[in-house]
Order: sequence, then structure tokens, then C-alpha cells
Amino acid sequence: MDDTRRARRIDLIFASVTIGVGALFFHESRKLPPARFDPLGSASFPLAISGLLVLMGVVALAMALVGRRLGDAETSLVVGVNQPASTARRRPLLAVFSFAAVAAYVLALQALPGTYVWATALLIAVLGIAMSARDARAAAIAVAIGVGASVFLGQLFGTLLRLPMP
Repeated sequence: MDDTRRARRIDLIFASVTIGVGALFFHESRKLPPARFDPLGSASFPLAISGLLVLMGVVALAMALVGRRLGDAETSLVVGVNQPASTARRRPLLAVFSFAAVAAYVLALQALPGTYVWATALLIAVLGIAMSARDARAAAIAVAIGVGASVFLGQLFGTLLRLPMP
């Protein structure tokens, strides 16, 4: 079997499994009891997430059926991430650093309440810089994404969903 057919079959299997898992979670989420104080109900968030999972699985299935590879992207927000495999190098210390950074982030949120937006911006920016090329452009992109994502998430949870972050 040639590589293209094999890759397409793997993408089809992945999309089908994603749809199945999303459908199973959707079915199970409907069994959750109603919430006492939540006007939307305790199942609203799991239902929305599992519905999105099914939707993304359907999109992935459609892409695989028309012959597009699911993991191939022409552009990326992380500079240098689309390098061919032969030029990419293994970076096991990056995994250790990422784990330590997330652990420090969680500890900072526990120890310093009210720092969610800045701690999240810092985490995303630091991990973005660590994972991309070491130049000013990559650092600026990582900082911009970190600040933008943390402000967006702070507004989403704090204002729209009325779930203030720590």
C-alpha cells in the first residue's frame, strides 16, 4: 500500500473515532442531573464540547474524503514549526521545561489570586518563545499571541460566562 493511501486511511479512522467519542460523550452528558443554581444546567458545557468534537470530526472526515491530509498545514502561528522532519531536531529538555512552566503557572495561580491574565500571557509567551526560532520576530509573535489569548480568555470566562478566573 502506498503512503498516500495509508495516510488517507489513518485520517479516515481518526475522524471516525473522533466522531464516535464525541457522540458517546454527548450521549453520556445528557444523563447529567439538572443543576440547582446554574440556569444553563450542569450538562451545558459537556454537551457543547462534545457537540464541537463531533462537528470537528465531521469536518476532518470531509477533508479526508476529498484527499486533504489532516496534519498538513501550509502556515503556522509558531515560526519554524513546519520544517521537514529531516531538519527538525529532538528537544527532550523542551518537554521538561514545558512541564515545569505549567507547574509553576498552576502554583502561581494558587499563591497569587487575581493574576490569571498576566500569568496566562506569560506562560503562553514563554512557551511560544521556547518552541520557536530564537529571533525578535518569533518572540514578538509569541508575546502578542500570549497577551491576546489571555485577554480573550479572561473576557470570555469573566464577562460572558460569569466565571471569574483566579
